[in-house]
Amino acid sequence: MAKKKVYGVKNGKVPGIYKTWQECEKQIKGYSGAEYKGFSTEEEAKIYVYGTGVKALREEENKNAKKSTEEQEKSSSMSNNTIKDPNILKAYVDGSYNQGTKEYSCGVVLLLNGKELLFSKKGNAPHLASMRNVAGELLGAQYAMAFALKNQGKFKELWIYHDYTGIEKWCTGEWKTKQAGTEAYKKYYQEKIRGKVDVRFKKVRAHSGDHYNDKADELAKKALDL
Repeated sequence: MAKKKVYGVKNGKVPGIYKTWQECEKQIKGYSGAEYKGFSTEEEAKIYVYGTGVKALREEENKNAKKSTEEQEKSSSMSNNTIKDPNILKAYVDGSYNQGTKEYSCGVVLLLNGKELLFSKKGNAPHLASMRNVAGELLGAQYAMAFALKNQGKFKELWIYHDYTGIEKWCTGEWKTKQAGTEAYKKYYQEKIRGKVDVRFKKVRAHSGDHYNDKADELAKKALDL
């Protein structure tokens, strides 16, 4: 394949913009129906992946893919029977923020059928960074929803465990969306998820000793080298 400066993955494991062929290949190899293309400029790649009306939150979720922590999967035999309900995908999400670098991040722990999948990513868009760790938690919740959407049929419900109330309230419309990030998050849920994935929001207390909530917090901090 001819060398290109940047690659756009429209349909793959994690759609987005990638700076090298090796990074792009990781997202499309073994993925049925993968769609991708090489471009000479990042702007052309963005238009290909997101269309002309780029959504703020989704763009920032992928624009720093080279710097982001790679999605990690690990299968393990879990002794805790509460995560083995085949009808439920459980997602623990948390966010973090680095005051020094003005970067936000998310940490996600997905639990399904005795398997544990870990994910983390960071971003630094100024209009999202102003929300500090909340921007990261939104990023994590949206990732969990996107994962559930791609894996429909493997479970009946998605339970999102979060420690920030807005994760639920912006989706249900109980809270007004006054920023680009929250508006994009709400729109994604209402247009892409509602009616397709049965999402149940579960509020947990931050730093209360919940094992998986703490693990999501650790992943988010690690993404920022905190």
